[in-house]
Amino acid sequence: MGRKMTWEEIKQAFPDEWVAVVNCTENEIGDVDGEVVFHSHDKSEFYRHARDVISKYGGMAMRYTGELIKNEDIPLLWQISPTV
Repeated sequence: MGRKMTWEEIKQAFPDEWVAVVNCTENEIGDVDGEVVFHSHDKSEFYRHARDVISKYGGMAMRYTGELIKNEDIPLLWQISPTV
């Protein structure tokens, strides 16, 4: 497994990527520190592999290291949820 990283280190190492973080702690604004066990630029690929990561580690935090689209008319959850 990888080394424990701060959220800032994760964003630098994996810019504009979806990351799966285990053995993590979360601060009050949702940033996580922990070990990155999987990452991908492709959101669909990330979600395809997420189930394997969860079954192997028993849980994880999923975050995007880039800027999310901010539209005040649409709840943030709908902006980052996977589409079919």
